[in-house]
Amino acid sequence: MTVQGTIVLILFGVGLVLWLLDLVRRDRLYVGYGVVFIVSVFGVILILVIPGALSIVTLLVGTIFPASALTLLALCFIVLMLIYVLTQVTIVSNRLALLVQEIAIQQAKEAHRTDVKQGTHGTDRA
Repeated sequence: MTVQGTIVLILFGVGLVLWLLDLVRRDRLYVGYGVVFIVSVFGVILILVIPGALSIVTLLVGTIFPASALTLLALCFIVLMLIYVLTQVTIVSNRLALLVQEIAIQQAKEAHRTDVKQGTHGTDRA
């Protein structure tokens, strides 16, 4: 990769880290997601800064061009993050379903108690 491309990617990475920190600080991004993204960005920056690291990654991944290796790593990261985020969404969805069921049970119990107190329970017999 050229020096100019490396500098642009490093500046982009630093800007991205600052933006992520601001999102976490303002409670717009879950801290766990922020940590994962920041560690990933720093990992890519280290690969770009350390001499020969990009060549090693390119060799390990089995690509011809360094940009292809970084693209492949980025796609793997995106797939892993999608799986992680969808897992978290599923957990929240299941918790929400349980909470709604608990609220419905509590409301039914409250309605039953009110009917018993008013004496209207079971008065609809013929």
